[in-house]
Amino acid sequence: MLSSFYMNSTSDETFKRKIKIVAGKTGINQRHSVLKDFDERTSDFELFSKTSSVEPGLTERMLLYKKYATELSLAAIYKIENIDTLKKGITHLITVTCTGLFAPGLDIELIRELDLNPETQRSSVNFMGCNAAIIALKSADAICRSQPDANVLIVCTELCTIHFQKRFNDDYILSNLIFGDGAAAVMMSSQPKENSYYKKVQVNKFNSMILHKGYRDMAWQLSETGFIMNLTSYVPGLIKENILPMLDKISLMPSEIDHWAIHPGGKKIVDDFAAALSLDKSLLEETYDILKNYGNMSSPTVLFVLEKVLEKSKNAKAGEKIFAAAFGPGLSIETMQLQYV
Repeated sequence: MLSSFYMNSTSDETFKRKIKIVAGKTGINQRHSVLKDFDERTSDFELFSKTSSVEPGLTERMLLYKKYATELSLAAIYKIENIDTLKKGITHLITVTCTGLFAPGLDIELIRELDLNPETQRSSVNFMGCNAAIIALKSADAICRSQPDANVLIVCTELCTIHFQKRFNDDYILSNLIFGDGAAAVMMSSQPKENSYYKKVQVNKFNSMILHKGYRDMAWQLSETGFIMNLTSYVPGLIKENILPMLDKISLMPSEIDHWAIHPGGKKIVDDFAAALSLDKSLLEETYDILKNYGNMSSPTVLFVLEKVLEKSKNAKAGEKIFAAAFGPGLSIETMQLQYV
């Protein structure tokens, strides 16, 4: 529906054709938004009028972020098994977002809404983009390794669609057609609790790489009319050129990996990632599935993929390895290695 809304926001037939062609190549069937604005069945709108070409301002967008971010975060948290019991032992909270800010922030809102211990230690990973979930997991892992009783709740919440822009340059056609809203929550513990759904996994290692050649190819800027996205068509090629050398530097062979949880930054990114490592695309089934049904939700997306991978854990054997990777501004690559135990 968002793509239809986008096409209907211009009278230029060339732009309409470009939007339709790009939409057909994204590999995305549906995305989700906290806004009703993009629904053709309603005349109500909160932010984007179907008739006005005036872009909403940053203030309006941030008010909607504040309105919906806590609600969406709580919905994700309450999907964690036994959360009502587990939340009593939460020692740390890490919130992750790049699509909105307010103070007191999302962290304090969640502590209040969940009635967590007011002494809960909190931190935030802000404005770091699509790979911020792995950065948060890295921080949680360090906490868990240093404190034997740590229980860290990580919440990634992004409202990408409130930053929709009625712009029609190539970068914006791409970003307007791939980003959606979503939230994911995960608990990381020094002493993992038994659960009835997943086999235990342990985190083994994190690695990072900044590709300075892609410094301007993925960027996110504040403006008076919201956050301005720069996402060029060169990003997939940069990842394709550098992912194998990165694995070589950390002495990891693709053949050693049993399961892949790759952030679906876009269909071309996933296709090129598979080609660079000579992987059969079936090994990235979970990544393509999340892209198809949710689009790119920025930071929560890799956690959606990881959840899909872990859903197959009943058939996993101890020692099987999982490799997760996500890509963000800079151009930066963040990876995580896990193992079934």
